[in-house]
Order: sequence, then C-alpha cells, then structure tokens
Amino acid sequence: MERRDLVKMVLLTVLTCGIWGIVWTYQIGNDIAQLRGDGRPSPLTDIVLGFVTCGIWFVVISYQWPKLLNDQAASRGKRVDDNLPVLALVACLFGFQIVGLALMQQILNDLPDTRG
Repeated sequence: MERRDLVKMVLLTVLTCGIWGIVWTYQIGNDIAQLRGDGRPSPLTDIVLGFVTCGIWFVVISYQWPKLLNDQAASRGKRVDDNLPVLALVACLFGFQIVGLALMQQILNDLPDTRG
C-alpha cells in the first residue's frame, strides 16, 4: 500500500478534469482490497459498473468503500469516524466525489503507521 500526497492527488484530479480521479478511485479500491485480503472490493469491476450504470454505481461505492475502510481501520486499532460513509455519500450525490476520495486517502495514509 502506497502513501499518496493528498494535495497532489486532488490537483491532478482537477487539472485532468476528473480523469485522474478514475485512476485514484482504482488505487483506493485496490488498497482497501489489499487490507481486507479477500479481493473485495474489486475496483476495476466497480469502475466499469460505474460507467455502465451512468454513475449510479459510483454513488453506491461512495458509501460501501468508506464503510469497508472504517472496518479495517477499526480492526487495526485506529479511531474511525462512523459518519465517513454518509459524508462521502452526500458529497458524491452533490457531485463532489473527490471529497470522499480525499477522506479515504487520508485514512489509508494513516494506516501504515498503525500496521507495524
């Protein structure tokens, strides 16, 4: 799992008009799957479903992924915010999926320190 600079990721997403956001989404999903160890979520499948459903699936994963990430953070002894899935969902509904991505990335950046 790689530590990523939040400012760089947000700037790349904005400067590429969201294209880097797709890559970033894949990276976050892959990191969550590595933490879980069971291959879930499947980021490539989720991204394809997001496009096939015209974005509806992105709304679904904006709730599911933070919930999975919270579970993994809690199991590693990190204090979690139970409101993260709802916050990411509401941000996504209003067109600000980048907020959810940034919040998840922050948690992922903090996890390697607690993993040992």
